[in-house]
Formats: sequence, structure tokens, C-alpha cells
Amino acid sequence: MHPFTLNQAAKACHKSKSALLEAMRSGRLSAAKDDKGYWMIEPSELFRVYPINSSSDIANPVDYQFQEPIPTTTQNHQNTLINALQAQIDILKDQVTREQAQADHWRQTATMLLTHQPIVETSPAATQKDSKLWLKLFGRTQKHNG
Repeated sequence: MHPFTLNQAAKACHKSKSALLEAMRSGRLSAAKDDKGYWMIEPSELFRVYPINSSSDIANPVDYQFQEPIPTTTQNHQNTLINALQAQIDILKDQVTREQAQADHWRQTATMLLTHQPIVETSPAATQKDSKLWLKLFGRTQKHNG
């Protein structure tokens, strides 16, 4: 269920907005502000502090257009759960497909980088000839007999 705005929460529990604000200031009622600065109150938190205890509240529940319809039968409830689970499964399948494609891309990139590296062969003599240490020590390049 979606969080209540301050006005919706006041109507749902038959209290004034100032009473709810006072409960929030005192710490009895937890609420948070959304990105627009409106107070958002979770229904479970609201009814924890202001429980529905009269028969009139139960007989005539507050009907808001933002509330989700309550399933009337167990079968409807099961269908709703099955649909929600199927949607989650579809999301996870899409995520696995994306992850596999990304892994294939990186595997292909790594293979390409590893197989296209030029092989540079250096002989110890060539390394000695070009070495600056060799030049500092002997002041000349090494002559090869060949």
C-alpha cells in the first residue's frame, strides 16, 4: 500500500492534521518528507499509533482512490501473487540476459587483446648492446663476433 500524505492520513484515522504533526514532533509517529517536501506516512505506522477500534471505522472503511483493491476471494489473492511473481521472474530473466551479454562482450574483448599482442623477441646480446648500464660501465658498445 502506498504511503499517505498528511491530509490522507488525517482523514484515514479521523484526526486533525495538527494532531498528526504534533505526534510526529513528539516522536510517537514516524514520517518522512518526499522530494517535494510533503509528509509521507506509512499506513502501518499510522494505524500503529491510531488503531482502528470502533465498529463504525471497520464497517465503513475510508475509500481512497489511491488504495489498491482488496481481493475478495482466495483465488483472486493467489492470482495477484502469481502475477507479481511472474513479473519478478521476467525482470530477473532480463537481468540475466543482460549480464550474459556483458560477460560475452568482456570475454571477447579480453580474447582479442590477448591474441593480438605483438611478440617482441629480444636476445640477451641485443639487450646488453642497448643497455645504458653497459655504456656507463665500458663506455662503448659491445662488438659481436659473427
